[in-house]
Amino acid sequence: MGVIALLSDFGTTDGYAGIMHGVILRINPTAVVVDVCHDIPPQDVHAAAFVLSTVYPYFAEDTVHVVVVDPGVGSERRALGVRTLRGTFVAPDNGVLSYVLREPALEVVQLTDARYWLSPLGSTFHGRDVFAPVAAHLSQGVPLSEMGDIIQDPIHFPIAEALVRDDGSISGQVLHVDRFGNLITNIQPELLVVGQSLRVHIAGREVDGLATAYAQVADGQLLALYGSSGYLEVAVRNGNAAAILKVGRGAGVVVIPGTQGV
Repeated sequence: MGVIALLSDFGTTDGYAGIMHGVILRINPTAVVVDVCHDIPPQDVHAAAFVLSTVYPYFAEDTVHVVVVDPGVGSERRALGVRTLRGTFVAPDNGVLSYVLREPALEVVQLTDARYWLSPLGSTFHGRDVFAPVAAHLSQGVPLSEMGDIIQDPIHFPIAEALVRDDGSISGQVLHVDRFGNLITNIQPELLVVGQSLRVHIAGREVDGLATAYAQVADGQLLALYGSSGYLEVAVRNGNAAAILKVGRGAGVVVIPGTQGV
């Protein structure tokens, strides 16, 4: 038995995610298939990469994570298998594993061995024809190294890091907008001084201090807090911060400690 975790932009209206279940279970009937998320915005590789980064640390190390957000399907883009101490990942080589690849990889393999694919291979659904069957074989103990060639140059996009300025302020940006409209930034708690007062500036608005829960403010009020992802986020209680502030991924955020000006 093995655990296979699926993350995609397929949605649940069509049968794409279910087909992947079927392919996996035909090869490994004892596999436990977990639907992590199929509501990644279509073709949004950055969103998929971020969501994956928040999920995989909570799975066992022998989990096979399958990520299918694949706008380049049918092109010359490579198919990857990546093995780390935190799990094994099967995905297109388009940057969707960028957060995973911040940690040392034990193996990075271009999946080229068609023995582990479905046949005939289609050009529009490699989730079904390549990634699902590869994951199923991996869950049965087939070594990743048997499925292709070791490579050294997987595609990954730069992940913006928050910067501490000379005046002690912190400059960051929004990494992700979740389905509630919460603006999740790249500012982590270790950049702040414990107990220090602060103000958060975003989209011309200021939030004074940090909350510890959404319920600490009134309905419709803007707040900042450290969310479950471990990053500073800006939210609106029972509202959508992204829509209200009219910003999204990449928007600038500045944290001002103490009584400094902007």
